[in-house]
Amino acid sequence: MRAVRRSRGLSLGQLAEVSGVGKANISAIENGRRTPSGETLNRLVVACGYELAAVAGKRAVYCPLPAGLFPDDDLPSALDGDPDDEAPVLGPGASEEDRRRALEAALALVDATRR
Repeated sequence: MRAVRRSRGLSLGQLAEVSGVGKANISAIENGRRTPSGETLNRLVVACGYELAAVAGKRAVYCPLPAGLFPDDDLPSALDGDPDDEAPVLGPGASEEDRRRALEAALALVDATRR
């Protein structure tokens, strides 16, 4: 995380202000004292101007932009007939095996939509 932050010339304070993640939390992440949640990691990476993705070979699944990070964005309203958002498949305590299976399933879906 430190390399990502420094690649954009941001101080800890600047990244904390932009991302909404506390300066002490960012410092703990950078120094290996804390492992960020996927949501926190995504907020930090996007705040640095990058996009977070899970990549396996030529396949990739990109994380959506963090909610509330860009308050001025006017997102389109849902249209009649749009499906409801689905609950996340994995929770914070998911095992490595469950995460692996979910990633493989997501990558298979990406492949299926490219055919």
